[in-house]
Amino acid sequence: MAVRLVDSVTRTLIRDGKEGDANALSTLFARYQERVLRIVRLRLSAPLRDRLRLQSMDILQETFLHAIRKLKDFEPTTEASFLHWLSRIVENVIRDQIDYSRAGKRDTAAERSLDQSIALQSGHAHLRDLIPDEGTSPTQAVVRKGIRSIVDNLLLELEESERELIIQRKLEGLTFGEMAAELGKSEDAVRKLFNRSFQKLIALAEKNKVSERLGFG
Repeated sequence: MAVRLVDSVTRTLIRDGKEGDANALSTLFARYQERVLRIVRLRLSAPLRDRLRLQSMDILQETFLHAIRKLKDFEPTTEASFLHWLSRIVENVIRDQIDYSRAGKRDTAAERSLDQSIALQSGHAHLRDLIPDEGTSPTQAVVRKGIRSIVDNLLLELEESERELIIQRKLEGLTFGEMAAELGKSEDAVRKLFNRSFQKLIALAEKNKVSERLGFG
């Protein structure tokens, strides 16, 4: 997998977003919403959703709000580094919600109204203008989402550690070297762990007769 640098459009959107441009932030998040939402859904299992009384879009919304606050201190060098950064925010948001749940509390941060006003350097913007709507999709996009949903259901049958390896490699786009640094293991060890996890996913797909539709694009 070739390393994909942050393209000029994303760099411009990040730069303008840091300066408080609400349109730039909305466009930036729209470019990555589908992949980030998929990561959220793979980490927010049905039992966990029921326990936290939250949906995936609630976590996505809170993830992008955290990203707005932290963006000024982050400078991605590759597309994978940007997606990995957003993915870590997803992880932290879910962990915070679990902590609130264990304490017998309800985090109202995830109940923000889309009409809420968010302070930016350039003024204020409503949350609904910063968080893209999933909206309606053309037929091909609907079919593609259906295929992804099938694959994601299979991924949820894997162990969490196996699923995370596939998320990092296939959804975030990290190299094996970056994954090794993240996990504190050798690159060869991570490659073997990933291959073992992916083969397990393929076996599940074949068992469920969906192997020809296995994909992450």
